[in-house]
Amino acid sequence: MFQRIALGSAALGLLLAIPVLPGHGFGEPRVVPDTRFYFDNHRFDRYPDAVVVRVVNGDTLVVQIEGEQKMRLIQLAGIEGLSPEENPYYQQAIELMRERILYRTVKLEGDKLLRNVDATGLVEAYVWLEGHQMNAMLVRNGLARIIPYSHNIKYDSYYGGLQEKAQQERLGIWSRL
Repeated sequence: MFQRIALGSAALGLLLAIPVLPGHGFGEPRVVPDTRFYFDNHRFDRYPDAVVVRVVNGDTLVVQIEGEQKMRLIQLAGIEGLSPEENPYYQQAIELMRERILYRTVKLEGDKLLRNVDATGLVEAYVWLEGHQMNAMLVRNGLARIIPYSHNIKYDSYYGGLQEKAQQERLGIWSRL
């Protein structure tokens, strides 16, 4: 028994003695290739920073992802924005997004991160700002609806609860019921 403990301690000591190479630690800047597949299905571990350069509507943004040269069109995953016919809530969703995240650095999180079929570059993502998810904020305020059959399912049950609360409190589009 004592030999196992001593052997385990020696192995741990060797691991701790290995120097960490500069530029490879947590939070260190990373080199990001400029390819259209950087933010895709095979890289769930990446949460790239992106600057929001334009709010297209209540659920679509144009962003500049760190390290990429081209701007990207990002659709907020798991939710459906309102149509222009649902004024004033359509405009309120746009204003809320502009007020909160326009020209700010956000984190993008993927679930499936599938590109749309017509290859326009649209990517679905969860958008985070300072620990708050913009997708959830819109649903909670009644400024977006959940998409129950989306391929992005990571937060489905969470969004469902938020939408129920917004309906009960008659917020946004649910105020008309």
